[in-house]
Amino acid sequence: MNSSFFKNIPEITQFASVIDKDNFIAAPEGWIIVIADIRNSTRAVDNGKYKDVNMIGGAVICAVKNATENHDWPFVFGGDGATLLIEPSARPRVEAALVRTRTMAQDEFGLELLIGFVPVKDMLARNTEVLVARYEVSPGNSLAQFGGGGVELAEKIIKSKTETSSYVVSDYALDGLPDLTGLSCRWEPLKTQKGKIVCILVKAQATDFQHIQSIFSDFLAKLAIALGTGLDQASPVTKQSMHFTWPPKGLIAEAKMTRGDRSFWSRLIELYVKSFIQFILERFDLDAAGYNAPIYREELRNSSDYCKFDEVLKMVLDCTEEQAQNIESLLQTMHADGVIDFGFFATEQALMTCLLFDLEASQHVHFVDGDNGGLYYASRDLKQHLASSDTNQ
Repeated sequence: MNSSFFKNIPEITQFASVIDKDNFIAAPEGWIIVIADIRNSTRAVDNGKYKDVNMIGGAVICAVKNATENHDWPFVFGGDGATLLIEPSARPRVEAALVRTRTMAQDEFGLELLIGFVPVKDMLARNTEVLVARYEVSPGNSLAQFGGGGVELAEKIIKSKTETSSYVVSDYALDGLPDLTGLSCRWEPLKTQKGKIVCILVKAQATDFQHIQSIFSDFLAKLAIALGTGLDQASPVTKQSMHFTWPPKGLIAEAKMTRGDRSFWSRLIELYVKSFIQFILERFDLDAAGYNAPIYREELRNSSDYCKFDEVLKMVLDCTEEQAQNIESLLQTMHADGVIDFGFFATEQALMTCLLFDLEASQHVHFVDGDNGGLYYASRDLKQHLASSDTNQ
């Protein structure tokens, strides 16, 4: 097995290139698609606990990375879950880490985490490809982009109530908590600087990758017109939107998740102290103990995943009211033309969940979602449009 598969894929540095099939490489046939999804998350979202949902999604990736010595596995953060690709030899460690994460999610947050392992070869047997591209959001920090239909099909199988459950990890528990070192939730929600935080999901009404590429190329060109700027100008993560207050609102959730074999109170006190030091460094733009506040903020802005692709284009954008209306009109028009299905949700703030691997080496990524349900409600809107397309066919 090629354990360096993802690391050896040439990096894409422009997001528009993630829809180009030439930038995708077939996943090794012997590898495994890992699906983790929070079930029945509607209640948590409706009760204002969407940040907890986001944190569990980030915890999935963090637990897998820590259980496998920070290996460079392809992964995508989905808001209410995550998807990864791993080699077979890593499965025992990954399953143990995710089982512990599942128990923690249930015990600490009342959230049910569904875990599934689907062999790539099983998707190939169903005539769907599992393709992977490597998008470098900043030097040394890359995120996976999935194409070919295989990952999407695997997710449908795992979530299905009628398909076989042979891929789903049974309900059992293991002693101990997952190692979630590096998972952080300390920044305040990112308030819109323009008027609206818009969460968009776009799925091409096509199965052939070349056709999908053509549709998305057309959409991105029209999106640029609707925005009047480049995508980089619509990022919710800006110098103006980033605020660090003390104590951070997410500190209790971080303590619950990252306490390891320590008591909750011991970990919480430690985080209060560390976050206060971070607050001072941020407040006065200082550099200490490997944390350079101005440099870190700049790296953070550049290492945020507000745009991604995993069979579906997913974007969280800061827009003016006019831009938001233009985008929604564009989506509706292309849907009426039978070209795309879409999900759309607008809110006032974005949320950020951070994975800090090695600050001194500038290795950290930051997952962005909309507040008040964000990508979750956009996905529900997408499902409604998919259903209407199926009805009209």
